[in-house]
Amino acid sequence: MISKRLLTVLFLTCLRAAHGQAVSFDTATIRVSPVGAKGGEGENLTINPGGVSMRNVTLRFCVQWAYGLKPFQVGTPGWMESDRYDIVAKSAGPVAAEQLRVMMQSLLAERFKLTLHHETKEMSMYALLAGKKPKLQPAKGEGPGVMKPNGGALEFRNMTMAELAERLPARPFGIGRPVVDQTELPGRYDFDLKLADNMVELKSNLEKRELEGDTSMFASALSSLGLKLETQKGLVDTVVVDHAEKVPVEN
Repeated sequence: MISKRLLTVLFLTCLRAAHGQAVSFDTATIRVSPVGAKGGEGENLTINPGGVSMRNVTLRFCVQWAYGLKPFQVGTPGWMESDRYDIVAKSAGPVAAEQLRVMMQSLLAERFKLTLHHETKEMSMYALLAGKKPKLQPAKGEGPGVMKPNGGALEFRNMTMAELAERLPARPFGIGRPVVDQTELPGRYDFDLKLADNMVELKSNLEKRELEGDTSMFASALSSLGLKLETQKGLVDTVVVDHAEKVPVEN
C-alpha cells in the first residue's frame, strides 16, 4: 500500500525547486524544549499560511508531519522519540499547507542534517469490512467529512468509508496499523461511534486509551455499526531515517 501523500510531497519538492519556488523558510529558530526536559506536556503544532510553530515536539513527530506519514510509516533511532524541541519557522509570505511541509523537510535537512530513504515493507494491517446490513445513514449534508465529540460518542458526518479507514490509525483511535477500506460501500454517511455515556466519561476513556494502548472499545463500537477490522498482511510505504544530529545547527 503506497502512501499517496508521501509521493505527492516528494514530487512537489522536486517540482518547486525546478521552478524556483521557495522550499525554505525565511526565518527559523530551533531550541531544546524546556518543557520536554522536565517531562511536561505533549506535542503541540500550530499551522498558519505564514509558517509553523511546534512546541515540545520530537524529531520523529517533525518527520511524520513534514512527510505526511503515520507513526507506523517512520523508522527512527530511539532518541528521536524522546528528545524534544521548540520550532518556530516563518515564510516570507503566505503559502499553502503542502508547501509548508516541503519547507519543513528542507529545515530538518539543514539544521538537523537529516537524511532518510524510502522503503516498502510488508507488515500487519487491518481491512475495514462491512456486514450484510451496516447501520449507516446516507449523509444529509455536503462538503468534506467531519468528526467531532458529542456526548459520549464521536459523531461522523458526511464521511466516506475510505476517510474513516484513513482516520483509524491516527488519534484519537490510535489503531497502530494501516487500515484499508474493503467495505465496498460507496458514497458518504452519517453515523455515531458510541464510546461512553457522557462527555466526561468519553474524555476519560480516550485518555485511558492513550496511556494503555487498548483499542478494543473502538472495535466494539464499529461492530455496533455493522463494521469490523480484520487482520491482513500488506505492503506499506515507509521512510527510514539514516542520520540526524541531536543538536541542531545554531539559529
